[in-house]
Formats: sequence, structure tokens, C-alpha cells
Amino acid sequence: MAFPDKIEVIIYDAPAARAGDCGCGCGGHHHGPGDDPLAGANMELQARALALTLETAFPGRVQVEYINVLKDPRGASLPQTALLCSLAYPTPLVYLNGQGRFAGALPVERIREEIGKILG
Repeated sequence: MAFPDKIEVIIYDAPAARAGDCGCGCGGHHHGPGDDPLAGANMELQARALALTLETAFPGRVQVEYINVLKDPRGASLPQTALLCSLAYPTPLVYLNGQGRFAGALPVERIREEIGKILG
């Protein structure tokens, strides 16, 4: 079994937007008034922290990308945008090498364990 040289981790997020200003086309129905306006920034910072943690654990073997599907130009064409807006899965969605692995949180230890298994 061949192990990949590098793992790509992509975090797809749809942080709460202002009411009626949801870029995913859902009309803002899942963005309540109690949502944290810094939630998107916090997830982006968490993604950066994850990247640093994974670089320490697997030097040069992991690439982490954060995508805010509501602001990224690719957002409208991503299947993950439809998943997030359908409410089928909570944000964020975490993909490892193109496969959905986690939803609703950024579990750093579990992601690190999964990458360790993939890298062999």
C-alpha cells in the first residue's frame, strides 16, 4: 500500500453572516441573532493554529487551507457550500485529501491521529 507524500487538509466554513446577507443563497435562515459575529474569524484562527500544530508533528507533509465559502470566489461552485447551506452538516467541514472526515468542529488531536494513519 502506497502512502501519500503530502496530506491536504481543507476546512470549509460558512460563518454567520449578518441577517439577510448570507452569501450562500439560503436567505440567512440558519443565521440567528445569537450567532457570534467573530465565529468566522475564530475558525480561521483555529485553522492557522491547526496548520502550525500539524507542521510541527509532520514537517513539510501537511498543507492546511481555510475556505470561507461565503466569501471565497470558488464558494458558489463548491459542493461543500451546498452541504453547509442545506444544514445537512454543521460547519466547519474538514476534508483530508478530498474526503470529508469531520463536521461541526476542528478536533485537532483526532485530525492529527487521522493524518498519522494516512501517512503511515
